[in-house]
Amino acid sequence: MKTAEIRKKVLAYKDWEWWAERPFAAFIMSLFADGERRGYMKKVGLDVQWPATLYQKNCFYKSEKVWNIFVRQLNKYTGSGNIVQKIVESCEEYGKSGKKEITKLVNSKLPLKRKLELLYDILTLDISYVWLTHGYEHLYKKKLYTEAAKYIPADELDKFIGDVSYPAKKNAHSYLEAALRSNMPLPKVWQKYAWIKARDGFSNGFSIAELSKGRKEAKKIKHKKFKRPKIPKQLKHLVSIAQNLVYLRTLRTDILYELLWLARPILKEAAEYYKIPFSQMKNVSIHDLIAGTPKVHQENITYISFNGSFAILDHPVLNDSYGKKKELKGLIANKGIVRGIVKVVKTAYEIGKVKKGDILFAPTTAPSYIIGMKKAAAFVTDEGGITSHAAIVSREMGKPCIIGTKIGTKVFTDGDFVELDANRGIVKIIKKH
Repeated sequence: MKTAEIRKKVLAYKDWEWWAERPFAAFIMSLFADGERRGYMKKVGLDVQWPATLYQKNCFYKSEKVWNIFVRQLNKYTGSGNIVQKIVESCEEYGKSGKKEITKLVNSKLPLKRKLELLYDILTLDISYVWLTHGYEHLYKKKLYTEAAKYIPADELDKFIGDVSYPAKKNAHSYLEAALRSNMPLPKVWQKYAWIKARDGFSNGFSIAELSKGRKEAKKIKHKKFKRPKIPKQLKHLVSIAQNLVYLRTLRTDILYELLWLARPILKEAAEYYKIPFSQMKNVSIHDLIAGTPKVHQENITYISFNGSFAILDHPVLNDSYGKKKELKGLIANKGIVRGIVKVVKTAYEIGKVKKGDILFAPTTAPSYIIGMKKAAAFVTDEGGITSHAAIVSREMGKPCIIGTKIGTKVFTDGDFVELDANRGIVKIIKKH
């Protein structure tokens, strides 16, 4: 399918709206091409295909119609035992086997083209887990809200679902924090967890100096044990699914970044062969690397796909405008009222600018943001639901939090003095910087 036709098919869905900001460039987005297709989904055990994607200006856009098409495909598997549990177990196994395969590939004497082909095959499967997670969240979130409303008062429903969805399994950052609190030698901590900071696949990981500072801070902080509310027995199955999905959401992205970190020797070999600075490799499609015709795209690419056909463009295809606003509304993740200075954090590399008492604004938060979240007085995110990372951490830390503002990081800027009223879900500017 030609680019013009893909664009026409994608834009035929009239309900695209801003959904999730991610700092992905051409390399990572090129992995979506096959990861969305039926062939890779079948490797996870589901005969389904992601219908259409629109990504531009570092943001994924969401179409309810597209998601509903995908959910209708997933529905046929909901009766075959605990399908979500099976996907989690499959993803965990994929992470383990992927590390072994890439380590073997790095040490092989295969030609560069063959290494890139095999690397592509390994990394692309992660994208299937990305869309399967979102699809099943879309499906089961509605079911959980409907059923929980029969037992939980309406004004407590959001908090209840957020708290019970707290994952039973730990993520990689939890193990990093435990390692920092332990006496594990820092070089070993670096070897196991440096990749956690490299959230775009090509940036620098944690340094030994950063981990040393993190160890000092980690040992000062006393952790409150999370207390899960009592779950009505009628909801236990749905709650178990929700916990698995929240865990899977972090698992699949952690796997992708760790595998990319392990694959750096191959990517550096390609950078040297094609005489491209390694820092620019994120802007090259892996398809072009394999074909031997690498093009360095601009950082703000557009990726569009429709039923397995895709295109990478250097210009937006959807017109959007946010205008000037003095306040925004969002979902209440944890109640409270606080005033403070805005610090907009788009990546983990910016988390150091958050000082005690600041209001942390982010597209979304991740485990690599924890150090800044502990200093901040409250959190505001563009995306996310009641089971998002920011929502869970805000309740765990007892800090006010508003999620799902959609454009908070685009309206507010560093230095703005704001009031965050998480009792009403409103954040407003008191004094513009």
